[in-house]
Amino acid sequence: MEITTITTITMKRMTRLMRALAVVVAAGAFALALTRLVAYAQRSEVYDLVIEGGRVIDPDTGLDAVRNVGIRSDRIAEITDEPLQGREVIDASGLVVAPGFIDLHAHGQTNEANEYQVHDGVTTALDLESGRQFLSSWLESRTGRALINFGASVRHAWVRTMVMGRLAREAGQTRQVLDDEGPTSLRLGAIWAQVQDPAYEPLAEADIPALVEGLAAGLAEGGLGIGVPLEYYPGATRGEIFRVYEFAAARQVPVFTHVRAIGAGDIGIAAVQEALADAASTGASVHIVHLNSTSLGNIELALDMVSAARRQGVDVTTEVYPYTAASTDLDSAFFDEGWQSRLGISYGDLQWEATGERLTEETFVEYRRQGGAVIIHMMDEAWVEKGVRSPITLIGSDGMAYAPGAHPRSAGTFARVLGRYVREQRSLSLGEALAKMTIGPARRLESAASAMQRKGRLQVGADADVTIFDPATIRDTATFDGGLSFSDGVHHVLVNGVPVVRDGRTVPGVYPGRPVIGRYRR
Repeated sequence: MEITTITTITMKRMTRLMRALAVVVAAGAFALALTRLVAYAQRSEVYDLVIEGGRVIDPDTGLDAVRNVGIRSDRIAEITDEPLQGREVIDASGLVVAPGFIDLHAHGQTNEANEYQVHDGVTTALDLESGRQFLSSWLESRTGRALINFGASVRHAWVRTMVMGRLAREAGQTRQVLDDEGPTSLRLGAIWAQVQDPAYEPLAEADIPALVEGLAAGLAEGGLGIGVPLEYYPGATRGEIFRVYEFAAARQVPVFTHVRAIGAGDIGIAAVQEALADAASTGASVHIVHLNSTSLGNIELALDMVSAARRQGVDVTTEVYPYTAASTDLDSAFFDEGWQSRLGISYGDLQWEATGERLTEETFVEYRRQGGAVIIHMMDEAWVEKGVRSPITLIGSDGMAYAPGAHPRSAGTFARVLGRYVREQRSLSLGEALAKMTIGPARRLESAASAMQRKGRLQVGADADVTIFDPATIRDTATFDGGLSFSDGVHHVLVNGVPVVRDGRTVPGVYPGRPVIGRYRR
């Protein structure tokens, strides 16, 4: 009787176990069937565009493998080693498929400039060092008409000038606004001349609230941070700049600064210290632009200072461009008395953009009075290589406004890094270089603009900004003497899912670029 009872109980338990096992097996079969069904559905879906058989590199996740990419509308919808069908198919065999390059430092904001940039792999070009005035009007003027994505910071120099202009008007003075580039892009120098040259005038502490009000208004128009090219208006006091950082910290937006040089032999060092001190004491985020051209031979020390600040928790990033010459306006404060000893160069190291000629003392005086861009040959290759190789730097072009003889960085910055410093010199790996051009810049701006959370990545759900290039042939072709020209090796570029470069040629009549708008836009 006892044995029968035990046997009965055991049989009941086994029956329940078998039923449970059957359920598990059935569930597993269902899951497997569902997985196969999903895979079949993916294979049978027709995507708007498929990039087939390329070496897909996503610096954010570390993916580096041959994959097929399916694009639906303006987003990446699938990345797989399974075949995909598309209404359009790009054969990327033997090519690298990367996130579109993001240039945080691009002064050229016209489609003429954009065409050279897109042939350099750039899909987003932002004017963050100097920024833009009348931001909402400017963003609106380019929306639906831009080849690539665009955006800008709030122009601190403009805001302080407007504060001074208001004070001048209140004192009974008058000024005239000169418009030389269109209704929303005024040349700042023309404004300065009407307000007793505010580049050299300090702003009183009592006027800081008006400055802050103007900066806040710029953020409300879509600014991505505050542009502070400090070297161009030496009249700004350390107190004023501290207040700008304080404001940026309170609003949690970055400061993008061209630090001011201090003196010969010390170029870049005290300037970097000023930026780091203001960021550390206020809690502001700061991005120091073109560290190579503001620190020159002190590049290694400047990099060490930035690295040390980062280790202490300061939110600081920096960038370099891969050329041994700089470029700026000859009539700016950059060339005030003492420039030769400060930079360690002379007249013959200056090249007039309009003609390509090297300057003399006489032509320097003539052209400075006339105004215009000049190329400044002032860096050693070894300094540039240190900057490009550093693990803390991003790549930013500092590309100038379009002109046939403009600095070649306006057309070849990113291809030069990939061709010269990755392939030829092996100063850094392909993945390291791409991170400096994609995910690094995107992360710098994520807190200021939510759209940047979908850029700089090659992942499902990311914006379909994609650059497809040949790592064996990519190179810059623009030169200091030959002028601007398209880079080689960039085969295809997509902006928001729309091809803008196909087989190395510009696709005519498409303008898929969208504004990148700051978090405070009303």
